[in-house]
Amino acid sequence: MSAHAKNPAPPMRYTDPNTHHMDKPPAISLVELAMVGAALLFALVAPAFVVSPSDTSAPGGRIAVAAGLSFVGAAVAIGVAMMAYKRTRNFSWLVIGIVPSITVIIGAAIMAGTKAG
Repeated sequence: MSAHAKNPAPPMRYTDPNTHHMDKPPAISLVELAMVGAALLFALVAPAFVVSPSDTSAPGGRIAVAAGLSFVGAAVAIGVAMMAYKRTRNFSWLVIGIVPSITVIIGAAIMAGTKAG
């Protein structure tokens, strides 16, 4: 006999008021989320002010500065996410910080490769 013989289906979140509840997040979590978002936005936008997206090539120094700005923004996002993870022990902070940062770093490498040559 199965574990759910009396109740064939466990209650769904939306039908069980005891589980359909989410606490208000702490203010520091909202600040950390905003900081991660701002760092990633910086990592995406700042290089465009150094090397125009419409340029087909650029001097090596400007490419390095543009890629460096992307790396700095990604590093700040990862740093803030790591601090939030250490505070909460919630792995979603690692996903929020690391996955978009890796994407930004790959994008910076692609930008550097296409502008250099």
